[in-house]
Amino acid sequence: MTNAQDLATTIGAALRRHSSGVLYGLPGGGNNLEIIGAAEAEGVRFILTHGETGATIMAAVHAELTGAVTAAVVTRGPGAASAVNGVAQAKLDHQPLWLLSDTVSEADTERIAHQRIDQRSLFSPVTKWSSVLGDSGADEVLDDAAFVATSPAPGPVHLDFDPTSTRRDEVPLAVTPSGDVNDVRRLLKEARRPVVIVGQGGRRHAQIIASFIGDSATPVLLTYKAVGVVASSDPHFAGLFTGAWMEAPVLHDADLIVAIGLDSIELIPNPWKYAAPVVLLAEWPDSGRYFATAAAVIGPLASTLAELDPFPSTWPADYATMHRERGLHALMEGPIAREGVTPWDLVHHVRLFAPLGSVATVDAGAHMLAAMPLWSVEQPGELLISSGLATMGYALPAAIAAAIVNPQQRVYCLTGDGGLGMVLGELETVARLNLPITIIVFNDSTLSLIKLKQRPEGNGGTRAVDYRATDYTMIAASVGLAATLVGDIDELDRALRASSRSTSPMLLDVLVDPSGYSHVMDVVRGGSANAVHSAQGSIS
Repeated sequence: MTNAQDLATTIGAALRRHSSGVLYGLPGGGNNLEIIGAAEAEGVRFILTHGETGATIMAAVHAELTGAVTAAVVTRGPGAASAVNGVAQAKLDHQPLWLLSDTVSEADTERIAHQRIDQRSLFSPVTKWSSVLGDSGADEVLDDAAFVATSPAPGPVHLDFDPTSTRRDEVPLAVTPSGDVNDVRRLLKEARRPVVIVGQGGRRHAQIIASFIGDSATPVLLTYKAVGVVASSDPHFAGLFTGAWMEAPVLHDADLIVAIGLDSIELIPNPWKYAAPVVLLAEWPDSGRYFATAAAVIGPLASTLAELDPFPSTWPADYATMHRERGLHALMEGPIAREGVTPWDLVHHVRLFAPLGSVATVDAGAHMLAAMPLWSVEQPGELLISSGLATMGYALPAAIAAAIVNPQQRVYCLTGDGGLGMVLGELETVARLNLPITIIVFNDSTLSLIKLKQRPEGNGGTRAVDYRATDYTMIAASVGLAATLVGDIDELDRALRASSRSTSPMLLDVLVDPSGYSHVMDVVRGGSANAVHSAQGSIS
């Protein structure tokens, strides 16, 4: 029978062989420390976190940025249960995560009820594969886990650590290629105003996507996870695609929509209202039925795109740039702050001070509707957000991972006070590791996005959405983080200038005027005050 130390040694070797070389986690009683020790013996760096959700988000984002499997280790029972949100985030954002969990062993199942839950059933719905590392072929299981995590569609794998288990689980089947590229050729040949939408499956194919678009004036829309595939400065870039209002004029004007690596898991649940046929080119099938496709080719994107010829386009040369600039202008033309700083001014000024190539992480909440369109990028991986799950508490763990992947690069963490409250403990992680992160807190003591969604009569009232005012500079100082309270633009600029000159972490507690969020919602997702232009198209 394999003992715990031998199994941990096998895991450590597999982490060296398959992973990015970093392991995140929060150990508990059991075999966690054996795994951590074996990993460190193989040269794998361990990062201690304050929570399992944070650890799994860190590992998942590390995997997204490097393309390599990255692991998190947790204890059984409460540790495993606490990791579910982070694992689900990795599943819906297609990040190759390993979650290694201790468990009550099969040999002790009849005797021990304490902390015993069916962890494999818990993780099966939010992973590509949930299996056991035990006494039977652990090396093969780990090799299979690496293949499953990284093959289309990438995603998390959960492995219970149980030296007494002799169970061998069947490995999920790989995606089967399908579709006829000739159908796509015909539709491209007939199109005169094609639009390209790039989703998360296209993130690692920027060069061949650029070749596919060529010298045409074809506008390109990017989902949150594909930001940077086409640079913000590129004349093809027409803005973001989320299934909302800002991109609607472009899609109404199109006579063909070419979706590259798009997964409808990325889109908000608005109805599809566009007449143009949709072509899907992807490495895995769409997770939903958000739109009907006139043709679809599922298989390696590089080879699929290489088979397609340049296509005609009658778009005006400046169409994409003009559309995007109209939207940004509308976003920035909101009402002046009655107190504090407007959300759009806050994002705009942070971006002005952030060096070229800086990474920004964005939490879920009303502030993301301003941050995502206003943060310009040149490369994939410079703007990170939880898209498929859209979970709060993402931005700070993601910033930690980004800073560990590239410690020479300053990271800007854009988070609401609600999201930060879920992962406050990780401020100590930032301070302990002395990571080059500037944490920008959009502090309005309110769940602003939820408040916007309340019915006019205010269902739930203020009790459902308002917090007591909190001074995050005092919390930051308590763990050794430099922090500044910001009440206006001048104070913001001074704090950002100081941050940009430092290599140490800093927190800026910015008092934000929440009244501006209704303007942001109108511009980005549609409403009576929308000031972009008619969603029925702009080409006569």
